[in-house]
Amino acid sequence: MEDSNFCKNCGTAVNYENKSEMSVIERFGTDQHLQEHWIKRVIAYIIDSVIVSIVTAIMLILILFPIFIANPSTFFNIFSFPFEMGILSVLYFVIAEKAYGTTIGKQLLRLKVVTKTDEKINLEKAFIRNISKIHGLLLLLDIIGGIITTTDLLQKYSDQIAKTKVVYKFV
Repeated sequence: MEDSNFCKNCGTAVNYENKSEMSVIERFGTDQHLQEHWIKRVIAYIIDSVIVSIVTAIMLILILFPIFIANPSTFFNIFSFPFEMGILSVLYFVIAEKAYGTTIGKQLLRLKVVTKTDEKINLEKAFIRNISKIHGLLLLLDIIGGIITTTDLLQKYSDQIAKTKVVYKFV
């Protein structure tokens, strides 16, 4: 019988619990594909953030070095690094995803950004899905917003707005 609690072939107990009725936490706890997807995205983001941090530090040193010579206290301005890193992060992600559909971190983990119809994203979609990367708190809210506002737990909120998704590329 189709609604029985046992497999008709082997007799193993079967749980027909509907995934849409499961809470977000239960789905994360039981869905290995979902866990793997987000782990890969987080690792890719960390790789890309390290790259952007290094570039930001080098640029700040090159730009601020002449100013530092004149006034040494400007070198230790704690407010400038996060601001510049946020701007460079958005630029890096937008340009890389528009041009290649991926970033260095995503490329290493074989991830690619495409539209919902599996096409290459345009500049507008790349900007919309990456604007939250200007600050870590905004990115966190973007991820949480995506998880609580949809049944597709593979998307951030900005991915929903831009109609984009991150997929595995098997090349």
